[in-house]
Parts: sequence; structure tokens; C-alpha cells
Amino acid sequence: MAALHRMGPWLHSRHGANPAIPENVRHQWASDYRRAALAALAQHADCGAALALLEAQGFKPIALKGAFLSRHAYPDAALRPMRDIDILVPAERVLAAFEALIAGGYIIEKQSKIALEDAARLDKHMPPLTMPLGTCLELHGRLMERDGRLEYASPEASEADVRERSINLDGIRYPAPTDMLSHLIVHAVYGHRFDCGPLLLTDVHFLAAHHSIDWDLLWEQAHAQNWAAGGALVLALVRHYHASAALAPHHAEPASPTQATMDLARDLLVQDYTAKKNARFIATVMTGGFSQARNLVGGRIRLAASEDLVIDRAQDGGRAAWTLAKLRDVAVSLADPAQRRQARQLAQFRRWLEN
Repeated sequence: MAALHRMGPWLHSRHGANPAIPENVRHQWASDYRRAALAALAQHADCGAALALLEAQGFKPIALKGAFLSRHAYPDAALRPMRDIDILVPAERVLAAFEALIAGGYIIEKQSKIALEDAARLDKHMPPLTMPLGTCLELHGRLMERDGRLEYASPEASEADVRERSINLDGIRYPAPTDMLSHLIVHAVYGHRFDCGPLLLTDVHFLAAHHSIDWDLLWEQAHAQNWAAGGALVLALVRHYHASAALAPHHAEPASPTQATMDLARDLLVQDYTAKKNARFIATVMTGGFSQARNLVGGRIRLAASEDLVIDRAQDGGRAAWTLAKLRDVAVSLADPAQRRQARQLAQFRRWLEN
């Protein structure tokens, strides 16, 4: 579980000398820490090079999440392993920026199943790219998925305001700490249903501990964009597990979630994200989202009430072959008690958010 959720370096820092923990486990955590430390050096170099390339061509890039947190919030960059680097550019220029990176030697990791023009129009980020030192890069045109792109509602921030409030540290532009915290919450709760793992809690803990948060602005945004309940849940979890002194309750914060909701969120933070696609599909059906499930099986990408695109399944052997393979995967998941439980919890959490 520690390996799955990138917690080895953190556990090494907290418990690496604890004799109550088996030596082989502590040795594994120490190895995870060393690998994360080396990876952080390469990732920081790759990030700086990508930002410089995009800045030189006028794309006004902003580095998101881990790139900021690992260097400017955590006491040690190795404690915040990153799967990829996220960089935001204006949505209307994301395709041109993506093409500039490819021209600069960046390589598409996996062929997109939709045209790049459609990805720029419909998705929050372009297909992943491999950077010169091996880091994965996701080039974003949006902070969150467009509302209607997922099988549930997605809050949308004013990205012009985020860009206006952005800060420059060591020559790299990032969202301001308040916007960073807002993004962490919305991304984890509303975009990913907590499958981003327990690093979310250390992210919020260290961000609030080392940077000034405009709590009036944060809760004003939360209520206006309809993510206040999710925000209160995340902060309650951080207070519980980290005893964060920097997270005193605010007068505009909703009432604390129930213990049952806290327990549900805790379990979702350590869910098996490798099984999340099938679990989310089953949860969608369980909550009455039959039209969304039908769209997924049919390869339809829809926004609001209009059908925007039907995915070409030629790479998967055709639509019929893909559908049969998907249904087989779902059947396997339904036969697994752990995955059935994961789907039930996701369905329960979706009902909580929507109520």
C-alpha cells in the first residue's frame, strides 16, 4: 500500500529508525526515499527546461501542484514523489504549446484515441509527453475537466483570476497558495474521488503550514463554485491525521462532516487506484447514471446536452471488441469482493457530494 500511494519516503522520514517496524520494511522505505530524491532532481530539471521553452515562445506557463509543493512546501523534495509534472497554459493556446514541445524533442507517450484538436477542445490536458530526462509531462489547458466531461459535475474556477494572482518563485510561476489549496481540494475530491491517495493530506498540511492562505477568499470561492462540502471534508481529514495548527476552522466553513463520512473518505484515500476505472463505471450505474455508462461503452464524449465526439476504437480492434473487453473487465471486478466494496463506496460518496 505504501508503494502504491508513494508513501515510502514519508514513512522513512517518520519511522525509518523505529525498531518496532521490521527491518526489511524500513529498508524498503529507505530505498524509496533515495529513489525519490534522485527522481526529484531530474524532475526539477525537466520542469525548468519545459517552462523555459514555453515561456520563450510566449505561452505564459504556470507549474501546478507537485512542482510547487515539493520545492516550496515540503521540508524535503524527496518526501513528495511525483508521477508527472503538470503545466498550465491558456486553453486557447494549449494545442500550439503542445506542438512546440514536440518540436523541442518531447515525445508522446501513448497515441491519443482522439484527434489532438479534439483533446485541446474537450479535455483538461493533452496526451502525456516524455521529457528529456524521462519525466512525464501533462500540459493543461484547464485546471479541471469541463463540466459534463466526467460522469458527475465538475466545479470550474476562474482561470483568468488564478493567472492574475499567480506568484513567481525562483523564476518559475505558480498559482498563489490560496489557489493552490483550492485546486488540490477540487482536483482530489471532485475530479478524482480521492483516488489521488493520502499524499493529499500531507500536501494540504505543508502548504498551509508554510504559506499564508486567504481563507476569506477560499471559502468565498468554495461556496460560489459549490465545493464547500468537499473542502470542509479535506480540512477535517488533515486536522485529524496531522493536527495542523494552521487549519483553524473559519466562520464560513461548513459544519464538520460526520464520522461515517470521514471513515468513507479515509477508505477512498487508500483505494486501489489501478482498479478505479471499473469501480467508477460500476458506481455510475449504481447511482442511476445509465446514460453516462452508455456513453462510455459507446465511446461518446458529451458536454452538457450535446454530443461532441465519438471515439474511434480502431486501435482496440473496433467498437464491438472494445465493448466486449470492457464488459469482461467489469464482470471480473464484480466477482472481486474488494472491488465491489470500492464501487459501493464510490457510489455512496457520489450521493453524499450531490446532496
